[in-house]
Amino acid sequence: MTHVNDGFSRRDFLKGAGVAATAVAAVGLAGCAGSGEAVKKADQISWDRETEVLVLGFGGAGAVSAVAAHEEGAEVLILEKAPKEGGGTTRISTGYSSIVLDPKGAVEYLHHQVKGLTPDEVFEAYAQEGATLMEWFDDHGLTYTDVSSVLGSDYKNWPGSDAFGAVGFTDANGVNSGTAVFDWATKYMEDNGIEIVFDAQAYQLVQNSETKEIIGVRARHSDGSEIAVHAKKAVIMCTGGFECNDQMIGNYLVPSPLAREGWMFNTGDGIKMAQEVCADLWHMNMLDAYGVTFTAPGDITGRFGLNGSTCTTGSFMWINRNGKRFMCENPSNIGTPLAHRSVNMFARFDDIPGSLPQGYDSSYRDVPFYLLIDQKQFDAAPLYDNNQNAGCGLIDKELGGVEPWSDDNKAELEKGWILKGDTIEKIVKKMNENSKDEGFHMDPAELQATIDTYNADCAAGVDSQFARPAVVNDVPNLVPLDTPPYYALRLMPCMNTTKGGPVKNAKAQILDIHGEVIPRLYEAGTLGHTAAQVYCIFGANLAECFNFGRIAGRNAAAETPLEA
Repeated sequence: MTHVNDGFSRRDFLKGAGVAATAVAAVGLAGCAGSGEAVKKADQISWDRETEVLVLGFGGAGAVSAVAAHEEGAEVLILEKAPKEGGGTTRISTGYSSIVLDPKGAVEYLHHQVKGLTPDEVFEAYAQEGATLMEWFDDHGLTYTDVSSVLGSDYKNWPGSDAFGAVGFTDANGVNSGTAVFDWATKYMEDNGIEIVFDAQAYQLVQNSETKEIIGVRARHSDGSEIAVHAKKAVIMCTGGFECNDQMIGNYLVPSPLAREGWMFNTGDGIKMAQEVCADLWHMNMLDAYGVTFTAPGDITGRFGLNGSTCTTGSFMWINRNGKRFMCENPSNIGTPLAHRSVNMFARFDDIPGSLPQGYDSSYRDVPFYLLIDQKQFDAAPLYDNNQNAGCGLIDKELGGVEPWSDDNKAELEKGWILKGDTIEKIVKKMNENSKDEGFHMDPAELQATIDTYNADCAAGVDSQFARPAVVNDVPNLVPLDTPPYYALRLMPCMNTTKGGPVKNAKAQILDIHGEVIPRLYEAGTLGHTAAQVYCIFGANLAECFNFGRIAGRNAAAETPLEA
């Protein structure tokens, strides 16, 4: 593997989120004339590199696409935006992939999911690939555990719900983790001589002005230098979503803002590049929710593993800007429909006239919110569990990694991440100051009333507001919040990935706004994911990487090489 111009600063990253948009503006989209850089022949450009199949992105989808193209005999080159190996969303995932047990039933289930927003023929291709995944894993030396008996589809009442199973990839210690997939991918590239150029952010597709074929890509290094790469057969876009682009989140997702526990380099570059060559888009409002998270000041991503043992004593609650509880606080289990769609519960305005001091608040009522605990809860356990098999704690800081949480919460208190107040009035003042730019105006009397109601419910053993269970895993869960001082941690609804992107067909070819194939342009992974309406299968992201990565790689390799 090759490293080029390593050294990608935070400033470069923040600038990078707008690079693709700048490129679009430079060439113009009026009427979608249809080209990032229009040329009639490949020899009109001075190419720095040349390959047959050019893959953009070295995450799960990029790796599988490269493997599939290589095994069809194609020369493959990968461009990766990050400064070094990181693994994208795949690396920080829990390492599960759905598999298809019954292709016909799988199509029926997915058809029910999308309400016509993804054609059945696309799902048929997905299902046929998914039915052969375990054999492919075995052939390629991926180690896994078949968990189909307990994991698969989320919605058991849908037709075809029994058509899916799942596998969990395991590392050398037998732990399920996306790291196992990335380690396999890295070794495969090394063993098979597939070159990866790091610190190379693709920003523009080069298109033949007459045939509309994609013939190459322009990319930028963090030092400002550029390379032009000629793709003699095809380009496969595996650039991920836009979970780290706040402007795109605001334009496409609800609620907004949203936190993320994702790959910091996923800023929608591929979407902008594809738009520049007239690609149509789909599923732009889709995401994979990931519960709630805390994001430290200066960090781009949040952290995985809000501690289940935060519920050890049960003296905690979630409160919004009005000082009120707004849902049952117990953490949802990963793999349930609730976890996959959890952000939907936060999409509520406080729009009752006169309900607020100024009468109306256009912000989402529960975004952000605070975890409120008392001293006995603070002493019981760390708020975050570092023993995780997923999340940004697994990667280096320069790739968006987060530092470990302390064992006693004291370091986070000293940093000001956790707020402290000896009285209700003082903790409310701290929260209002901390979130003043987000319109916080909590009334101490309202919060005191909320606590009084909760404590009375604890005494009665029944949550009268949100049916929070009195016991969780044999541990008391309705425990009075009555031991000052009080502590608060700012939290946000969170996602792992977005799903929107260019429309693709059953061959993984990207389609334009007229439904026509953009020649020699393919995609795989969370860029243009097939899911619409709701995330409904456990392990659907990795399955999308494996299924359409293989389809894209094979078809790209089968293209006839361009003539000079």
